[in-house]
Amino acid sequence: MRRVCACLAFHFLIVPLSGHLSAQAPYVAPTDPLVKEKLAQWRDLKFGLLMHWGPYSQWGVVESWSICPEDEGWCRRDSSHGATYTEYVQNYEALQTTFDPVRFDPTKWAKAAKEAGMKYMVFTTKHHDGFCMFDTKTTDYRITSPKTPFHDDVRANVTNEIFTAFRKEGLWTGAYFSKPDWHNDNYWWRNFPPKDRSVNYLPAKYPERWKAFQDCSYTQIEELMSDYGKMDILWLDGGWVRPFSSIDTSVSWQKAITIEQDIDMPRIAAMARAKQPGLLVVDRTVGGEFENYITPEGHVPEKDPGVPWETCMPMGTSWSWVPNEQYKSTDEIIRTLVQVVTCGGSLLLNVAPGPDGQLDSTAYMRLKEVGEWLKVNGEAVYLTRAMAVSSGTLLGGTERVECIRKVGSRATHLHEDYLFPSDSAGWVIEVPWLDRKLPRVSVVGSTDRIPSTWNGKLLTIELPESVIPSKSVIKLTYRTHAIVCGIRF
Repeated sequence: MRRVCACLAFHFLIVPLSGHLSAQAPYVAPTDPLVKEKLAQWRDLKFGLLMHWGPYSQWGVVESWSICPEDEGWCRRDSSHGATYTEYVQNYEALQTTFDPVRFDPTKWAKAAKEAGMKYMVFTTKHHDGFCMFDTKTTDYRITSPKTPFHDDVRANVTNEIFTAFRKEGLWTGAYFSKPDWHNDNYWWRNFPPKDRSVNYLPAKYPERWKAFQDCSYTQIEELMSDYGKMDILWLDGGWVRPFSSIDTSVSWQKAITIEQDIDMPRIAAMARAKQPGLLVVDRTVGGEFENYITPEGHVPEKDPGVPWETCMPMGTSWSWVPNEQYKSTDEIIRTLVQVVTCGGSLLLNVAPGPDGQLDSTAYMRLKEVGEWLKVNGEAVYLTRAMAVSSGTLLGGTERVECIRKVGSRATHLHEDYLFPSDSAGWVIEVPWLDRKLPRVSVVGSTDRIPSTWNGKLLTIELPESVIPSKSVIKLTYRTHAIVCGIRF
């Protein structure tokens, strides 16, 4: 009989999707009691929806970045949309005049997210291009402007419609907001051409212009915090807009920042929390007191970073809608979710609406199938924390094991993968185990007991042929310990 010897590990054993967790400024835990309480609640949610959407979806191009004059792969421009950079930007901004998502149906999105087992959502109210998907009074570059065909639709204020629909389904709501604004004349001043993603003038030389930009950003966020109902998360993107003193020169992209771009986060956060008590503020990559949790992008850390965190990742290959998108399989999404959970984080999965306001049918199918898995296995995902002991520690030993699930739970859940069938039917797992008190072994979603034996050091679990390891979570009910962990082979 072939045996699989397993040791308890911090993470689910699959190859990270890309890179490693970037260097990060020191984490500062919140001191506001309402924020601390909110953060603890958020850490129980585990699974959320991110949505990138705007006029750029009409071209099926990467959101905003094609108007950035940098030589990066994600900034490439299709010459069919403009022979020169200037022409391209003019045509890009003119997409406002043709954006008419008449099949927009946030109620359907919200129901699909709930069925998928998602507990919170974050919507792009404004991306770097500066187009506002809400009814701001600060600019005409918005979806409710008379320049936009959709402006006279009763659903024109799409941000309000989206947040309302998701709240009705019981999800938390979060506002994605880009700190840089490439349409704002006080950020990319038309007096100079833009050189890169940063402000194209020296704020220290033109302080009144930078102050006007700060005030505009403040006002737009104030509108979002005042006029769109209960808000749970303010998710700020564009980490190059930051105090110069916060730059980490060991990070390549931060090393390229040469200009002070302090947007005055203390003022913004104080206002936002006065209007939304307990609000979580996520000033991405900046660190410090206004980054309540960190957000590694597009990959899962190899181990628990030791602070509250969330991986944001697209369901497909792009954050924004592209034609003929190649979506991740349901199994890959579930495995990523498990990997994130076993490292103590949350997964914010991005799904992008198309130019008419619809999600692709494949996206709906993936959400439905993930939800079906979570309906059975959700107890091993929600309300969980990462293991607080080192890799290889024997469960049941004398070393203290911190409780990972809610107090009172006695379930230890083994997320597993890369199992090999035994010579006979089914699979065999061997788990290090020292305590004479043996667990009750079962599969989440079933009350049937699975046979196991113990030789003083190893707990041998013989899975019946009916148990499909890649679809199941093994449950060990043992004393008061409750651990969500991976198995490393």
